[in-house]
Amino acid sequence: MKVNKLTAKGFTIVELLIVIVIIGILATIGFVAFSGAQNKANRSAAQSTLSQVKSKLGEYYAENNTYPADKQAVKNYLTSDAGGNNTSLDGKFGAATDTNFVYACDATDGCGAGFTLTADDAQWGSSPAGDISVTN
Repeated sequence: MKVNKLTAKGFTIVELLIVIVIIGILATIGFVAFSGAQNKANRSAAQSTLSQVKSKLGEYYAENNTYPADKQAVKNYLTSDAGGNNTSLDGKFGAATDTNFVYACDATDGCGAGFTLTADDAQWGSSPAGDISVTN
């Protein structure tokens, strides 16, 4: 019995390879788009954390007429009754030795002149790049 090529069913190797290449290209595009969106979300979260900590430091200054001396003092304030027992924000701000978020007071007059908060860009990758800093 002779099989007619026109009635034969199935795919050729070339057709399967083309489909596999197209799927690979689409997967690569999707991965790159997802990574960029994830980096932007992490950067936004870091900006939000800095903004919240800056607000709490304003409250601290209003009560004490000075800013905390170091990051550990900031963390102690965030988890105190005066700081609102904000363990969630304290967790985002990280350990005192953690370098994702850095706190430095302007010690020219005993930390009364201001402070700088910095979020390291290693948290969100290279796009968009650059540390985020807020000062007061």
